[in-house]
Amino acid sequence: MVSFSPSRSSSEVTPGGDTGGESATLDAILKEIREMKKLVTTVPSLIEDIKSIKVELNHLKESCEYNNSSLKSFQDQVSSLERGVSQIEKIQNSLAVANKEISNLKSVIETKEQWSRLSNVEVKGIPLKPNENLFEIAESMGKAVGYEFHKSQINYISRVPMFNTKEKAIIINFINRYVKEEFVAAARACKTLEAKDVGFGGNRQRVFVNDHLTPEHKKLLTNTRTLAKDRGYSYIWVKYGKIHIRKNDTSPVLIIAKEADLNKIA
Repeated sequence: MVSFSPSRSSSEVTPGGDTGGESATLDAILKEIREMKKLVTTVPSLIEDIKSIKVELNHLKESCEYNNSSLKSFQDQVSSLERGVSQIEKIQNSLAVANKEISNLKSVIETKEQWSRLSNVEVKGIPLKPNENLFEIAESMGKAVGYEFHKSQINYISRVPMFNTKEKAIIINFINRYVKEEFVAAARACKTLEAKDVGFGGNRQRVFVNDHLTPEHKKLLTNTRTLAKDRGYSYIWVKYGKIHIRKNDTSPVLIIAKEADLNKIA
């Protein structure tokens, strides 16, 4: 009797066969698929993030464009300001030149005005009285100081208001300037000339005879006296309408003709 041995099924796997390797590869593939599924689930979030980034980039672009526009506007304003400053500098230079010319013109006018007063004498301290005769008062002053002159030497004589007072000074305009200078010198040498000496009874009011200065020269004389006193100058006088100062008997004589000359007083 013929016996048959059991045959192996075709589905059996022999040891050392390829089935185990295929299973491992399949597991790896499945794992990768699962990982890919996880990644796929994050794609919508990534897309939203990208969209958000794109929006922010657009905003940044718009902001940069706005900033560029603002910067351009600012640069234009700066350029306009620079042009304005340049124009202002030109105007300032023109004003400086104009002010210098005006100052020079004022100095010329002031010099001419003072020159026109070279023959004038200003007398202060003579009281006012009704129906006064100024020519007689002038002649009385000449006698009192030891320098007599005839009224024919006088071109005109009048009272003028004095600043910040009710008193009035007497202005005498001499025909001959040298007569005027000698009269002023004699009056200054007479340190005790008073109103009583020119016909005002016992009036002891001091009488002062000086050059007739313009308001600007009077102001300059006041400033000169103040500064010279502070700096120890001993002599200050006016001659020919000019202010003279001298520190002592051996120092040089300085002439103060304008405010800038005060710098000479050291």
